[in-house]
Amino acid sequence: MTTNNELLKRIKGILIGGAIGDAYGMPTEFWTYSQIKRSFPNGIQTLLPSLENQLIPRTLPAGSITDDTINTIMILESIVKNQGKLNAMDYIKHLTEWISNAEDSKLVSGPSTLRAVQAIKNGVPINKTGYGNTTNGAAMKISPIGLISEYNQLDVLMKNVYDICLPTHNSSIAVSGACVVAACISYVAAGGKDLNELWELAIKVAEDSKGIGAEFPSPSLSFRIQYVRDIVDNYLEEEAIIRIVNELGTGVETIETIPAVLAVVQLANGDPMKAAKISASLGADTDTIGAISASICGGMTPIFDESDVSIIEEINSLDFDKLAEKALPFSPYYI
Repeated sequence: MTTNNELLKRIKGILIGGAIGDAYGMPTEFWTYSQIKRSFPNGIQTLLPSLENQLIPRTLPAGSITDDTINTIMILESIVKNQGKLNAMDYIKHLTEWISNAEDSKLVSGPSTLRAVQAIKNGVPINKTGYGNTTNGAAMKISPIGLISEYNQLDVLMKNVYDICLPTHNSSIAVSGACVVAACISYVAAGGKDLNELWELAIKVAEDSKGIGAEFPSPSLSFRIQYVRDIVDNYLEEEAIIRIVNELGTGVETIETIPAVLAVVQLANGDPMKAAKISASLGADTDTIGAISASICGGMTPIFDESDVSIIEEINSLDFDKLAEKALPFSPYYI
């Protein structure tokens, strides 16, 4: 049986891990793996300010988070405000206000979310605003749903995920990918540390959730997860990474992101700092892969570079102790 103190550490680890992975990956987002290798032969090993990037022209200091963490905290705050209940429209209200008013919001927000929010502002019903959006914007922000859901009660967990995905990412692949992440977060929040169990859970959830959300063409997520598991089981780290980058991709599409995330969790052996550094060095959607993989690892092994945590808290006005304490009573594992 877990104690509430141990549970609190894991919740805090999940939240810190998400922010660490996000901040490590922010500077190299949409760089290629080759570009990163040329500029950083040993990979990304420390927090960096934003680097030159024609696709995302932004100037952010080292330790800055992006929409991955911002959206995660919005959902968490909404859950706390609603006494542990999910209120998707409350989250959307906050998201719309942030995108409309925050100076850097459009430089750190994904394309699917921006399109959906604009459609909502134009009066389009929310069961239509997220249709066809297959990117990882659902999976990147879903960890609070994992914190309030039990992975052993998948029907409830998947409904919670779908409710939050509907306004911005109403496609079967986006919902399925988010379900996988939420289940993995729930598993590590409960104290799970077995990587084999994590893989089996991910494959099961990918299969069980594939009919949820608007039907939309996509390769099989469960097949891709099994494929990437075979790669990391049979190749050394660098060769495994090259195969993942070249064969499966590390881009913004859910079908690329989720297998890459699970591969990073194994390559890092559950270490969130290593997960953040591997993800930041992959290329493409480095911050989202980092945010998700390091949050899963943060629940398994909540050990971080404390100076990095302090920088991230200071730069982004965050308090992980307070966030974790607010979330704690709404965990199904709270005694």
